[in-house]
Amino acid sequence: MTMPTLINNQRKAVLSSQFKKQYNVLSQALDLWKQETGVIGLYKMYATYNGTEYVNSESFITQYMEKLKTVGTMEYKKGPYNLNKTKNMNAEGRTCTPNTLLPDGSSMCVRIWSGMITITTDVNGPNKNPNAWGYDIFTFVIDETTEQLRGMKPTKATPDPNAEYPEGDGLPCSLKVQSAGNGLGCAYYAVTNTCPDDEKKQYWDCLP
Repeated sequence: MTMPTLINNQRKAVLSSQFKKQYNVLSQALDLWKQETGVIGLYKMYATYNGTEYVNSESFITQYMEKLKTVGTMEYKKGPYNLNKTKNMNAEGRTCTPNTLLPDGSSMCVRIWSGMITITTDVNGPNKNPNAWGYDIFTFVIDETTEQLRGMKPTKATPDPNAEYPEGDGLPCSLKVQSAGNGLGCAYYAVTNTCPDDEKKQYWDCLP
């Protein structure tokens, strides 16, 4: 095994560990918020659209971030990019740019849009590469039924590389897809540790 291969494998092992830690941190903060507020019916309370806005959405975002003990913000100098690292991820719709910092240097953001509550995280923060969805950036959704974090499963067999908005592109996660939204579905595969392009491989093994 060559030195570049060893270095790359170590890099992916670190990202895998950071992903698992961050998924647990975000999930535990959500559980703590639910326990302390006693809210039943998170979506009804915070993701109901009245024709103008999502009522109480900012209240949830603020309270949830307090549980994570956010410490400020940091902008990206480059990116963030899609899975292929060929296009900037358009932060419209269900995505947002994870530039709110956590104490360990990771970052996150919350977006309530299209009747969904999504949480996007950069497991090593804006100042560390690769700053790409599917590598160190992942978008989760709070499941409306279980009210737990989960990945968003891709919904299209053939994504449209020219889709105007990434959330309208079927939430892809595949190195074979060239759309700007490629990577939005990667949290689903990372949580289950399965490769989207080869079911015989684990998630991190199929990344270049």
